[in-house]
Amino acid sequence: MTARWRGEGGQDRGGRPYQEDSWALRTLADGTVLAVVADGMGGHAGGAVASKLLVDAVVGTVERGGSLADGLSAGNEAIRQGSRGRPELEGMGSTLVAALVKDDEVRWISVGDSPFYLVSDGSVRRLNADHSMAPQIDALVARGMLTAEEAAAHPGRHTLREAVMGEPLKLIDQGSHRVASGAQLLLCSDGVQSIGADVIAASAAGPVRELIAAVLAAGVAHQDNVTVIKLERES
Repeated sequence: MTARWRGEGGQDRGGRPYQEDSWALRTLADGTVLAVVADGMGGHAGGAVASKLLVDAVVGTVERGGSLADGLSAGNEAIRQGSRGRPELEGMGSTLVAALVKDDEVRWISVGDSPFYLVSDGSVRRLNADHSMAPQIDALVARGMLTAEEAAAHPGRHTLREAVMGEPLKLIDQGSHRVASGAQLLLCSDGVQSIGADVIAASAAGPVRELIAAVLAAGVAHQDNVTVIKLERES
């Protein structure tokens, strides 16, 4: 039996004066659903421009029959071209998490720290790699070199090891996964990490606005922009 998917997305500026995230949700001609989230960086102008360039390039490329990797390559080039001759956009870049779902399978590509979660049977699992310093810092806890509290508060925790900035990419995460009926997939900007996995799991079955509201209710100072796309397998 062919699986059916339902998707929705939303975002909020959080505690920031501007929105640097971009997102898109499309159903392709063959019924495949494409979801893309990009978290821009480089200040108000640069971050917003970079994330939109990246999302538009991925969507356009995939709609024309290209792969997710082709879309990432096109987006990287769009950012490179977009910053040429524009000093105010120098150094702009973006993270990316993009996914294609059809039947019972999801395929994804990601660069940066934007998380891609699978929520199933009340548990939350991150599917994609985290290209920030957080995994390395957490490894120091396992080795007894830092406490969990020190790791959580480490000033370098959110430093990116890779982002889409118009330069050759060394870290790209790609994968695929079978998805059971009733499970949810969440493509997010890292602003969602203000809440724990238990809150994400409890909110995932409801509308996206409820998950975003839970992030804002956490009351984190200077809450980052938060964007969420939910893909739910209905059958």
